[in-house]
Amino acid sequence: MTKTAALEKYRDRIEKLSVAMEGLGLTPVAARAYIYLLLCEGHEATFEQIVEYFGVSKSAVSNAIKMLESAKMISSKTVGGQRKRYFSPNVTTMFNEDTLTARIKMFFEILDEVRSIRQTDDELNQELGDVSLLYKMMLVELPLILERWKRTIALNKAQS
Repeated sequence: MTKTAALEKYRDRIEKLSVAMEGLGLTPVAARAYIYLLLCEGHEATFEQIVEYFGVSKSAVSNAIKMLESAKMISSKTVGGQRKRYFSPNVTTMFNEDTLTARIKMFFEILDEVRSIRQTDDELNQELGDVSLLYKMMLVELPLILERWKRTIALNKAQS
């Protein structure tokens, strides 16, 4: 049985879960590919396997993979001289402190620049400032949250 055939029993769940991922900003194909990678055997698949499973264009899968890689949600590797790339999910890597810090910082810097360009003191600028402040607070709290998360994981493993 191929990897694609083995996942047929999850097709409805992949569709349902990927709709939720779309709500987080992923394209439909990127969302489905990510859920697929989380569920497939060995948690890795080739480009061709993803195209075959979803029956979408190579271009759509290529764009989805680029999106997932740029978001650090997946990574790829090649195996011993093969030209095929194997994609796998980065479940905890996407919560790397440097990655999260860069995203948060980039977002509040964009908001602050938009506020300065607008040079108005209206309700929208106030909201932009409020959201920017929230992101700045998140940046300060992030290392503490991640450290607590790591300690919790270590405690759970010790108790197992």
